[in-house]
Amino acid sequence: MKKMFLISIAAALLLFTGCSQKTPEVDMTKNTNNQPKVEKTETAVTPSNDQASQTNDNDISYKIAQLEQEAKIIHFDFDKYNIREDQKPLVSEDASLINSDMAKDFSVKLEGNCDEWGSDEYNYALGLKRAKSVKSALEALGVDGNRLMIISYGKTNPVCNEHTKACWAKNRRVEFKFLP
Repeated sequence: MKKMFLISIAAALLLFTGCSQKTPEVDMTKNTNNQPKVEKTETAVTPSNDQASQTNDNDISYKIAQLEQEAKIIHFDFDKYNIREDQKPLVSEDASLINSDMAKDFSVKLEGNCDEWGSDEYNYALGLKRAKSVKSALEALGVDGNRLMIISYGKTNPVCNEHTKACWAKNRRVEFKFLP
């Protein structure tokens, strides 16, 4: 009996102590002067080209900001991904906006979002289903599906952090982001 007790103690000690962790050693004394030299070259940029590209970037940024401001957010009921009847006119307006001349050069990212109820995995799946349902509705209204991409943020991108029903309803949504 004593022998069995000593063996079990020895096994427990070996099991719990194990091998010691060795911290990695980093040699900070090495000379870094052996690294290849990178030569800086300067390119001449004419002011007109620089200003033209800056104006073009500003124009694109302005168009994107204006489109995103005009886009309607589509809201959903709790634990649902079908588009509500009161949201269908908003989807139709968004389809017209995406098909407009102003938006024809942009891709559109549909961002599915959820409230804080449920697990992370469940909410990512639900946000993806919401984005897919809006994408399908937009395609049915004549939007080219190749211009649409979907993403789910689940519950990680709330617009409201209060713990009220009204706040949770604001977080159950699909938003539109226009991409160049």
